[in-house]
Amino acid sequence: MKILNRYILKEHLPPFIFSVFIITFILVLEFIPKIVDMVIDKDVPFLVVLELIFLNLAWMIALSVPMAVLVATLLAFGRLTSDTEIVAIKASGVNLLRVLIPLLIAAALLTLIMIQFNDKILPGLNHKARLLSGDIRAMRPTLIFRPGVFITDISGYIILLDKVDHTTSEVEGVRINEVKNPNKPRIIVAKSGLMKFTDNGQTVQFTLYDGQVHMLDSKEPENYRRIDFTEQVISLTGVGSELRRSESNFRTDREMDIAQMWEVVEKAGNAAQPFHDRIAKSADKKLEFLFSDTLDYPADTTSADREVLTFLKTDMKGIRNRIERDAEQIEQQNRVINKYKVEIYKKYSIPAASFAFVLIGAPLAILSRRGGMGVAASISLLIFTLYWAFLIGGEDISERGYLSPFWAMWAANFLVGGIGLYLLVKVITEKPLLSFFRK
Repeated sequence: MKILNRYILKEHLPPFIFSVFIITFILVLEFIPKIVDMVIDKDVPFLVVLELIFLNLAWMIALSVPMAVLVATLLAFGRLTSDTEIVAIKASGVNLLRVLIPLLIAAALLTLIMIQFNDKILPGLNHKARLLSGDIRAMRPTLIFRPGVFITDISGYIILLDKVDHTTSEVEGVRINEVKNPNKPRIIVAKSGLMKFTDNGQTVQFTLYDGQVHMLDSKEPENYRRIDFTEQVISLTGVGSELRRSESNFRTDREMDIAQMWEVVEKAGNAAQPFHDRIAKSADKKLEFLFSDTLDYPADTTSADREVLTFLKTDMKGIRNRIERDAEQIEQQNRVINKYKVEIYKKYSIPAASFAFVLIGAPLAILSRRGGMGVAASISLLIFTLYWAFLIGGEDISERGYLSPFWAMWAANFLVGGIGLYLLVKVITEKPLLSFFRK
């Protein structure tokens, strides 16, 4: 049996490694267009782009490893079936369930490793990836002065140049609108000038000749002033396009480990408890008032039935409004609780999908009776679509409060695993399934 166990694991290891690489590569290709918009025209260093891709590899690996288990199982058992090795194993009296034991043990070890990865490594890398993406978005585009084109990339200024000589740095027909104060704009025009960058590209300096400075006041137009000059130096700062690294202690739910998220859940529960207590106290107090032996009304209320009912109705409206406000606060805290619980259970359910994929992959490969990559890819795509549809749909439904976070994240595993067990029983008992699985 040890020989058989080693043989089964050996058959799965190469396709597993290959599948991890291919699936991760596909996810990288899908991610690249998303960062193109961030890096284009900003002259982001190539090493920074590689760093951003590397940081995002964490969540890609968290998804690709369980998916690779399914592809590897389909490929390995498909080959064993096509080479009639499964028939030989069954003929020797070995139950198919016994063949799956080493794979289930390997899936258990892989699940534990991925849970630790999702809890200890993934949050930190997600945090760094978010900060780096934000820093890249905050970068200014590479500043290029083109003749006849309005330059609006410098905050507080609009620049138009009729002619630009990038060799001699000479400019002609210069118009600079300073709009830092919209009520008091300043317009600078000049026939010619020189342009140069200083402070390591952080400042652009214009030396202008033969021009005027027009100072306007939209609130008091009579305050308009014009100043003529033969030479004027204007420096515009903050034009650099370099990457500025930022730091932040704030973390989203996907940037926290399990312990941190449980703290948030506990705080949200504690924040909701006073509103529960206030609703209960308000209801108890009013019931005690209504059903007491001596019903005392305010001094200005007579015993007339109509006035009594009016008083009660007004009082009840006030209670209802207070309860509705408290209920909204409770619902808000419950949404926070569900949101973070979903992320907590997701850190366990996605790695544990390896079990479900082993259970469904083996019988599907045997029933399909082919070991090709095309068949494995087609079946995998169908199962992945079903799995992620349940996972994403469950996440949305849970955050709306219609389903518990546990079932939202684990329903896909139970469904896929249940189908796998059903198919496994059919394969072991050799009972016919559906016609399209037959030759």
